[in-house]
Amino acid sequence: MDAKPIHSAAQSAAGYFYQARLALAEVLRYAYKDSGIDVAVEKLDDVSFEKNGSALEFLQTKHHIEKCGDLTDSSVDLWKTLRIWSEATKDDPSLPGRTRFALVTTAQAPDGSAASYLRPAGVGVRDPAKAEAILMAAGTASKNADLAKSIAAFSVLTPDIRKSLVSAIEIIDRAPHIDEIGVVLIEERLRMIAPRGKAVLAREQLEGWWWPRICAALQAKTPGTISVLEVEQKLDDVRDSIRRDALPLDMEHVDPTQAELDTLDEMRFVRQLQAIGIGTNRLQFAKRDFYRASVQRSRWARQLLLFDGEVGRFEKTLIEEWQPRFAQMCDSLAEGCSESALCNAGQNLYGWVETDARFPIRATVSRFLNVGSYHILSDDLRVGWHRDFQILHVDNRDGGSNGG
Repeated sequence: MDAKPIHSAAQSAAGYFYQARLALAEVLRYAYKDSGIDVAVEKLDDVSFEKNGSALEFLQTKHHIEKCGDLTDSSVDLWKTLRIWSEATKDDPSLPGRTRFALVTTAQAPDGSAASYLRPAGVGVRDPAKAEAILMAAGTASKNADLAKSIAAFSVLTPDIRKSLVSAIEIIDRAPHIDEIGVVLIEERLRMIAPRGKAVLAREQLEGWWWPRICAALQAKTPGTISVLEVEQKLDDVRDSIRRDALPLDMEHVDPTQAELDTLDEMRFVRQLQAIGIGTNRLQFAKRDFYRASVQRSRWARQLLLFDGEVGRFEKTLIEEWQPRFAQMCDSLAEGCSESALCNAGQNLYGWVETDARFPIRATVSRFLNVGSYHILSDDLRVGWHRDFQILHVDNRDGGSNGG
C-alpha cells in the first residue's frame, strides 16, 4: 500500500484533533472573565468564539506533523485562510471592526514576510500596512493556479475593507504541536485553579470531559456551541476534586464488562461472600465495587496523589471498625449453632458494610471505595464475614490447603 494516503489521513486526523484541543486551550482564556461567550468547532471557522450570536474571534488552524514548513508570501495555508476570511468579510463588511482573525499554525513566518508583520503586538514588529502591500504584490506576481481564487477573493475587496481585514488579522506561528498543547497551553492556564503539582491531573480530568462534549456539539443538528459558563462549571468540579484535602474519584460510575467481572470469580473475597449465601445480584455489585476500588487506588498511586502510609491508615480504620462488630457477632453465636445461623449472622455483618460503613480517606468519603476496600481486605483474609472465615478460606496463598 502506498504510504502517502496513510500520511495524508494522519495529517487530516491530527488537524481535526488539533482544532478541538486548541479550542479547549483558547476557551480557558475567557474562563471566570466572561461567561457569556460561546465556543464552537467547525461552525463559523475551524474554531470560533461568539457572544449573543455575534462573532468575536475566527481561528484558522494549520497543523503539520513534521516540524517544518514556512508561511511564505506564496503559502497555500496563508492564502486559503485569506480566501475564507475575505469571503466572510465581503458578506459582512462589519466583521473586521469587531472580530479577531487568527491563524494558528505550527509553521514559521520568515523574517520580512507578510505573515511576520502580522504577529501579535509584542511578539514581533507588527505592521499591517506593510503586510497588505506585500500580499498584494505577491498576489499580482503569482502564477500558481491553485491560489488564483484565493488571491482574487482578497484582491476584490475595496482598499478600505481590505485594510480593515488585514488590521484584524493575527498570525500565531510556531504554535505548539498537538502533543504539546496540553503542557504549553492547557496546563499553564489551569494553574489558576490547580494546586501546585496537580496541573497535569486537572488537564486529564478536564480533557476527559471535553472530548465527549465536543463530539456531542459536532453531532448537533446545527453545529453546536459550548458556553464558557459550562466550562467554568466543569473547572469548579475539577478544582474541588483535586484540592489538597481531597482525592479525585474518577471510577465512581465506571461499569466493568462482564468479562472483567468474571475474572474475579475465584478470588477469596468472592468465596467469602458465597460462604454466607450472598445472592447473585449482590455478588455482582461486590465484584464491581472491588474492581472500582482497586483501579481507583492504583490510579492514585500512579499519579503520586497519596501521602506516605495513607492507604495503610485508611485500611487500619476499616479493620478497627470491623473488629468489634465481628467480635459482637461471634459472641452472639452459640458454639454448636447451625450453618444457617452462621450465614445469617455473616450476612448481617456484611450488610453493615454495604449500607453503613463510610469512612474517609483524607477528606474523601465514597461508598464504592469503602465497600471495595473491604473486599480487598477480605481477599487478604484481614477481615471476614463468616465466623470461621480464616479456616474456610485458607488456600495456597497462605501455604496451606483449600478448605473451601
